[in-house]
Amino acid sequence: MHTFTTISALAFVLLAPSVLSGSTSAGGACSPNNTHVDTSTHKLVTECDDKTFCAASANGTAGTCAPRQCRRDEFPWGYGASDALPPLCDRGAFCPDNGGGCQGVRGAGDACEKNRDEQCAPPRDDVAAALASGQNFDGAVCLNSVCMWANVTLGQGCVVDDTTYVDTGPNGQQFGNRIVRHNCRTPQLYCDTNALQCFPTKLLGEGCAMDQECRSYNCVGSVCVDPPGMPHEVKAWQYAVSVTIVVISMAVTATMLVMIHQRVRLRQHRELRDYYYEQISLRQSMFALHRRAAAGGGLGGKKYRD
Repeated sequence: MHTFTTISALAFVLLAPSVLSGSTSAGGACSPNNTHVDTSTHKLVTECDDKTFCAASANGTAGTCAPRQCRRDEFPWGYGASDALPPLCDRGAFCPDNGGGCQGVRGAGDACEKNRDEQCAPPRDDVAAALASGQNFDGAVCLNSVCMWANVTLGQGCVVDDTTYVDTGPNGQQFGNRIVRHNCRTPQLYCDTNALQCFPTKLLGEGCAMDQECRSYNCVGSVCVDPPGMPHEVKAWQYAVSVTIVVISMAVTATMLVMIHQRVRLRQHRELRDYYYEQISLRQSMFALHRRAAAGGGLGGKKYRD
């Protein structure tokens, strides 16, 4: 079982379907009492399918699976390409896990569904801009199912939401991810799980025990490293070495091509020179033969005429 996670694991937990749906479709009977949060996966378990929720009757003991009235995702789980989608909630409202209809955001101290930071009302815009980070929703966080702001500063007491999510893979093997969240100002600070105080986050290369201790929110091999997908920064000396290697390679290539070309030309020159020497030697031999023939009175005792 994995103890600590990277940002990708956190994103998987936060973006994965938050409901384990049943098979009862719209119009079918359901029991609101059977709608609960699974203690291992921390997902909402319901008897209704992905497109419906269990709407309680007047007495609250029985219910009917009704079409969902809202959605929290642009592309909700369980819907086909041609299916009509329930609406997204307006700003200042949220869609609960069961999709029963948009509700107004909750204030600090009010109840919220687990890890649903968007259910909590953020502070005013100027404060939200200073507190907002990838670990909260405009400065608001839902910790231990209670809305609060991520505004605790250095040395102050903080609240920790330490949760291990256990799920089952395709082959039936269980795996877990431990997610530690807090209300310290991020990414500058983290909440120590033992002291329950805010401490400065650690920079790249420093030792760590879990992701939340790192400014990059990525602790690998007990060392803070860049998060996945982070562009690699090329140093000036690396540029210089690369340019030097390219220039040297081009110079060596050009020199080799010139040398090869010169060797080819030299070979052709030698072949042409040998050909001319051969022709000159042949011509001189023919002239010598003619002279000897003329001096001897021709072939067969007759005088040779040119």
